[in-house]
Amino acid sequence: MATPDKDLIARARELHQRTHPRVRRVVVAVVGFLLLAVGAALLVLPGPGLLVIAAGIAVLALEFPWAERLAKRTQDMIESALRRLKIRR
Repeated sequence: MATPDKDLIARARELHQRTHPRVRRVVVAVVGFLLLAVGAALLVLPGPGLLVIAAGIAVLALEFPWAERLAKRTQDMIESALRRLKIRR
């Protein structure tokens, strides 16, 4: 699985940390939960619901530890499932 460049991630986190903490937290929460709501709607409507939900969790993980743990646990489960699929082939 391809992973983003570490420098790109570090630069994004640095830019994220420059803004005012309360404003940053509110903006991250609004954008993240909006993506989760749109993703949930796209589960029943035509569209990439799971992908949008994953994007919402990734945005929330920038600011909230619980979302970061959820994102890491989900990533581990997906990697484990992909390894099992490769073994069965």
